[in-house]
Amino acid sequence: MKLSILDRVNRLRSEQKKNLKRKAIFILKTLDVSRNKELCVAFVDDEEMRKLNADYRNINRTTDVLSFPQDGPDDSMLGDVIISIDTAIRRSKLQKLNIEDEIHKLMIHGILHLLGYDHKKKNEARVMRKKELEILSSIESL
Repeated sequence: MKLSILDRVNRLRSEQKKNLKRKAIFILKTLDVSRNKELCVAFVDDEEMRKLNADYRNINRTTDVLSFPQDGPDDSMLGDVIISIDTAIRRSKLQKLNIEDEIHKLMIHGILHLLGYDHKKKNEARVMRKKELEILSSIESL
């Protein structure tokens, strides 16, 4: 698997990026994603996330995570997961979690979206939430 961690706001230490890469690879293996897939996880601030959300979803506010599946002739690219580090920090404080745990939750959520999971309908949301919790509980033991 080819995995890129991009810190576009320079808020992650080198050690954190290595750990996130290791966890993302674990998530992909847990979900039986083919080894020839590529994934990019990028960290942005609220301002950039608001712009992306406005441009691609017509929602003019920030959000925690966006997923952009790559559909095209090159099926080796799974897609991009974009995480707002500002929103992750705020949420981690509100939920009394450490920032790494919040980022893991968002990374799992984003990857599941790339794989076709959704939460628009109650049943879909239940299935997606169950999968998120399964992966989150197994990732904590790493």
